[in-house]
Amino acid sequence: MGKVVTHTGERGQASAARLSAQAGWILLGVSVVVLTVMAISVPHLVGGAGWLTGEKFLYLALIAYLGAAALYVFSAALRQPQLLAGAMALTRGGFLLHTMAILVRWASSGHAPLSNIYEMVLVFSWGVVALHEVAEWKFELPFLGAITVPIAALALVLMQVLPGEIRPLVPALQSTWLQIHVTLAMLSYAGLTISFAVALLYLIKDGATTRSFLSWSAALVLGVYGTIVATSVNSSLALTMPAWDSTAREKVMLAPRQALLVPIDALGWPFVIVLALAAATLALSLLGTFFAPGQRWENLARRTFLAALLAQALSLVLLMLKVNAGPYYVPQYGQSFGVHLAASPFLLAGVVTALFASLAWEVLRWKYDSLVAYLPSRDTLDGLIYRTVAISFPLLTLMIIAGAYWANRTWGSYWSWDPKEDWALITWLTYAGYLHMRLTRGWRGRRSAYFAIIGFGIVMFTFFGVTYLLPGLHAYA
Repeated sequence: MGKVVTHTGERGQASAARLSAQAGWILLGVSVVVLTVMAISVPHLVGGAGWLTGEKFLYLALIAYLGAAALYVFSAALRQPQLLAGAMALTRGGFLLHTMAILVRWASSGHAPLSNIYEMVLVFSWGVVALHEVAEWKFELPFLGAITVPIAALALVLMQVLPGEIRPLVPALQSTWLQIHVTLAMLSYAGLTISFAVALLYLIKDGATTRSFLSWSAALVLGVYGTIVATSVNSSLALTMPAWDSTAREKVMLAPRQALLVPIDALGWPFVIVLALAAATLALSLLGTFFAPGQRWENLARRTFLAALLAQALSLVLLMLKVNAGPYYVPQYGQSFGVHLAASPFLLAGVVTALFASLAWEVLRWKYDSLVAYLPSRDTLDGLIYRTVAISFPLLTLMIIAGAYWANRTWGSYWSWDPKEDWALITWLTYAGYLHMRLTRGWRGRRSAYFAIIGFGIVMFTFFGVTYLLPGLHAYA
């Protein structure tokens, strides 16, 4: 019996040693990649514009956040303290650079960086990382960074294609109430992002199956690529993008709401392939869940989704290459036009978000049992969802009140039923409904988590979707 115990202990020690060695190599690999990318970027960083607008600080912060996100994911999978320490160090380094970008831009412009969508994303992503740091320190949630830091990195990826020039404030924005209104909005949105991240952790802890997460991930990819194919891929399988005026740094418009579209041949088919594979994955997953339970269908759905993941990576690479290969000839106008991702920020944001969600599912499937065992209790996570919403909701309320007061001073009306105002109200009603059901009906657990996830989707549409799809009085935002 003693020999068995000894052998078991030796095997455990050997396994721990292997994991520690793997973690060491991963930490070294990520560090080398981060340092290499920074070294390669030196010619781009030295000289030229970008330091006074904060763009180059943000570029360095993005590299740090991407490295931290990778280490957080590996830390969650392998549960090695050196990986977590490396992730925390890179996150804090990126956060310092992020803060420098805000301060430098503030000093250069002479006003708080809260006047356009670029600056709002700048502050929103900063708020997400700041609240992540607080949650990680106070509530000891080491896995939270595997969700929050990638969200911040995705925001900074989006910022790389948004116009970042410092411009004079239009009269409507020359008000202290702008700073109050937008600061409250960004802080509340950042807090609700934390609630979303904790809700995902709760579902993992509560035993939501990998098949369920597969269905949700496939549905997300299907929605993103379905929208792209429906709106931007023509019958010739060319991807259409708005023409870009590189001098004025804006879209070429034919009419107030009609951009001149440039077809890019042979770029639509990868998006159609991803759409088909995501639809097949969702169909197979649902078939295996409701009609023909069995490992066979689940395995087939997993392989199909892996193919969709590879097709997404191909779509992103081709998109970047084709955009940079312009200009493209447009026969109707007898001339060539350039394209730029800044004219289609949702295209890049959607593709990158879908790719991240797909990678996240692969990691979750790989180490699902380990993640479940390592997370805090369900009650702890459920309580944190409630607390983050309870703190963010008053900020959201004050944001609407400050916005109404500012609108009355600027436009002579407290409420104009502008799309941004309408969706801010929808967001407020969603979370008011959550708090009401929580306090009066005792909604907890999965109901609470689903509410936080749906609410976050509404927040993101209010923040980004309304800005580009439903412009109104808030067109500058």
